[in-house]
Amino acid sequence: MRYYVKCKLKPKDRQRLRDSLKNGSLGSGTIFYEGMQTALRAGTIDDDGVVHFIEVCYCLEYGLYPMAMEIPELNKYFGEVVEVKDARLRNHCTMECEFCDCTRKVKLPGKSLVEELGIGKEIEYEKDTFVDIGRINLNRKKQGIGIQGLRNVIEAMKNGNKVKPIFAAAAISGLFAIFYDYEDDYYLRIKNISDTEEAKKLLESVGLDVCYGVESMKTAAAKSSLAKGCRWSNVV
Repeated sequence: MRYYVKCKLKPKDRQRLRDSLKNGSLGSGTIFYEGMQTALRAGTIDDDGVVHFIEVCYCLEYGLYPMAMEIPELNKYFGEVVEVKDARLRNHCTMECEFCDCTRKVKLPGKSLVEELGIGKEIEYEKDTFVDIGRINLNRKKQGIGIQGLRNVIEAMKNGNKVKPIFAAAAISGLFAIFYDYEDDYYLRIKNISDTEEAKKLLESVGLDVCYGVESMKTAAAKSSLAKGCRWSNVV
């Protein structure tokens, strides 16, 4: 899931947060290291000192409450975790967090956090160090659907188009695949591909392997774990 998180930053903690973002130490050694660095570097801070950011977290899907692993780390730098809620309505989620840009239109209030801390320009050279793949430049106008969309991209590759296969996986709505167009510099997603042997063979033909199927994703979905009773999240 993607969560909209609000944390209260106290004046005495500003320098420590600033240093941890500048040198990349915040979250170091954890599995959510890059995600948290990316999320906070893209976050904002409002006039009340509340920091707003969006982060991907899989705790709920594995039987824990949302941000269960991340919150102890956040507590080291913030006076209070004010709120954790779904960044997108859960019944619209397709479980493509690592390659989904579903929260691209969410407008965070306030000023840029890194600019407010005075490190915006200082970490600019590191902008490619921490990458939230959910913030990649997906061209939705060129987005393909279904197995025919997949065939079209593969055929274009055979005809010499400079398109690179990036990733493929299963989501609730079907298989999906990400490709990168070198000439136009954008990422292309083919979604809602039927989970069939034909589709998997087509993906394998361009070097993409799907480890899990659609049914396994539905079983592991947040809606079948703690979603119905989790008070931390705006369950729908």
